[in-house]
Amino acid sequence: MWKKVLKVTVPLTLCLVLVLSSFAFTSCGGGGTTATEILIGASRDITGPQAGFQTYGFAPLYKAWIEEVNAAGGIDVGGKKLPVRLIEYDDASDTAACVRNIEKLCTQDHVNFLFGPTGTAMLFAAAPIANKNKTILLCGEGGATTLEPQLANMPYVFAVLNYSNHYQIPVFCDLIEAKGAKTVYICFMNDLHGAEYNLTMQSECGLRGITVVQAKSIPINITDFDPIVNEAKDLNPDVFCMFAYPDQNIPFMFTAMALNFNPKCLLIGPGCNFGFFPLTFGAALEGVCGEGAWNAKSSAAAAAFAAKVEPLVGGAGSMDWWGADVYQATLEYLKQAIEKAGTLDTEAILEVYRTTHFVTLLGDTYWDIQGNGVGGGLLPKECYLGQIGQWQNGVFEVVDNDANNTAPFIYPKPAWPVQ
Repeated sequence: MWKKVLKVTVPLTLCLVLVLSSFAFTSCGGGGTTATEILIGASRDITGPQAGFQTYGFAPLYKAWIEEVNAAGGIDVGGKKLPVRLIEYDDASDTAACVRNIEKLCTQDHVNFLFGPTGTAMLFAAAPIANKNKTILLCGEGGATTLEPQLANMPYVFAVLNYSNHYQIPVFCDLIEAKGAKTVYICFMNDLHGAEYNLTMQSECGLRGITVVQAKSIPINITDFDPIVNEAKDLNPDVFCMFAYPDQNIPFMFTAMALNFNPKCLLIGPGCNFGFFPLTFGAALEGVCGEGAWNAKSSAAAAAFAAKVEPLVGGAGSMDWWGADVYQATLEYLKQAIEKAGTLDTEAILEVYRTTHFVTLLGDTYWDIQGNGVGGGLLPKECYLGQIGQWQNGVFEVVDNDANNTAPFIYPKPAWPVQ
């Protein structure tokens, strides 16, 4: 009697184990080889004050990349090619809407990955939501000076762009110190981006004995720059830094030219790196510096990419000579990481990010993992093609004074053209 029961019980037990094991295997990683597509979510400024970035920022690059990947049959996930589908919501440049969108993408749409929103403040708000939901966030347009200390506890967040202390302003201050600059005037917009750059610039100047003669905060909706430019003329600094967005930087430039304020060095924040600045100011832009830098002379791969991306973003006026190369490398790395992991399991892909170098547009590309190797990631300085650019003869030259240079730094800048 016992032997008969045993004969029946053993096969049933084995079947149960096999069923459970099969269920666990096919459920792993939000789909694994049973998935039919790779879902990527994004909360973006489709409308709102920063909607322009949908034309000339990260968005046109990731959309073109998705089209290219899908045209080739998809991404190989464990021997099965899967198409990529983008779910993109409009946050209209509103931080609260961005947070709601990120939460929805993670908890309702169950995306495999997230592309970052636009702007430093938006990234700062989105990062903890992505991390809480254990969804890999690949940041785009935005810095991480304030976010950086938190990355040790945010293993799912990867900040891709270079920013104030990583490593733009230290490199810039090395340049102006070497030229003998003694005084700096700082003008910064009243938001997280402006605050980060202001504090970093003041800190770096203090380390070098460069005097900050003024640090002026401006509202985002400023329209009259005459008082600021006139004050700067009276203080006569060697260097003037404008840490703001294009809507502030463009009218400032026109005012500086009209009032003939021409410091030895002029650093203009986001906007100066785009192709619409030389189209707007022409020869007057000669010698003006901007944040971030690469160009077609940076490498053969950069030259090919520049030729490819220009029509994608709508022409030379929409070229981004700060972030486009970094965004493209981020996409190239993501594809290779998925293929190496052979699964959509987030933890398996994270392990690839923590341990693996891949060749991308930037060359050898890897991550500086924060929190003693268990937190989120930053790109090391060695991965970037440049930190500071300067317009010279219509080209946004890399002037870092290192192996990345495509031209020497001009100081003092030329006078404004006679109008």
